[in-house]
Amino acid sequence: MALFFSSGGGRLGNQILNLIHLIAISLEYGIEVMKINDPFLIANDGSLMFKINETKSTWSLDDRPSNEKILNNFFLKCLIRLIHIFFYLTPKFRSYTIGSQGNYPKLIAAKNLGKNFSLTKFQRESKKYNIVISGWGLRDWDMVLKHKENIKKILISGFKDFIDDDNFQSNNFLFVHIRRGDFLEVDALKYLNFEDDVWIKSIKKICNEKKISKVVIFSDSILNKFFISSLESYSLEVFLPEIAFGNKKFLKLFCSYIYRGSFILCNASSLVLSIAFLQHEKLYLPSKEKDYDQILIDQAHNTFPTSLNWN
Repeated sequence: MALFFSSGGGRLGNQILNLIHLIAISLEYGIEVMKINDPFLIANDGSLMFKINETKSTWSLDDRPSNEKILNNFFLKCLIRLIHIFFYLTPKFRSYTIGSQGNYPKLIAAKNLGKNFSLTKFQRESKKYNIVISGWGLRDWDMVLKHKENIKKILISGFKDFIDDDNFQSNNFLFVHIRRGDFLEVDALKYLNFEDDVWIKSIKKICNEKKISKVVIFSDSILNKFFISSLESYSLEVFLPEIAFGNKKFLKLFCSYIYRGSFILCNASSLVLSIAFLQHEKLYLPSKEKDYDQILIDQAHNTFPTSLNWN
């Protein structure tokens, strides 16, 4: 018998966050945990799902452009619904959705537990039944922190092709990720949006305190000339990898620069937090009131405003 996780919603950062907790559940309870492929994480052996292994990665990142995955994503949506129907109708099988409405796929044949579910109950049931779960919120941070070192080893083995060791002899730079895009569209995330002057203030202060002279910036919106010139006038070298290397290498560049950076300044995207979890103890956020905010990775799920996006 096993626990199957079918869908948790969101993009790559959210899927890695789900994976972190699934690995913790497998390590803590010693039960078989299966993860059905999603648009970003796929089985190494070409199967439709992969087993959470307690020592190494059994999955890899699918970094193809979204326009090349349209048919595959449609197939996965159908597959998830078919699996739930089978589990819902078959004896000795159970099908559940968790979390608030809107955080799991529509038209799923399942018993909806909402937020009133227990990992201990799932663990007990998985010894008697095959269980499939869809939704957002399968979390136990105490369990994650207990098994953090083992989780990191497994994740790093999965990211091995996306962390460039050869070209990072010098790690002495500040990594900056400015995410606006959908953050601007969600009212609940308004505390994670900052104007250019707030970003510039925080970058200058951190670089001055940490004696950093190079800033590596990823941004999902075009940075104006004033932003760049304000940093350069402060004797900072500004490097934009997406412009230098192009978007074709985006994921490898992004992961490598986060992993190898001396310090991280971001507005709490789940992908940055997921990669930072592998290597860093803390990160920095811009602040409207102070020079910056400093947050421990291990407490980011409990600390505002990172808790808005890392939970």
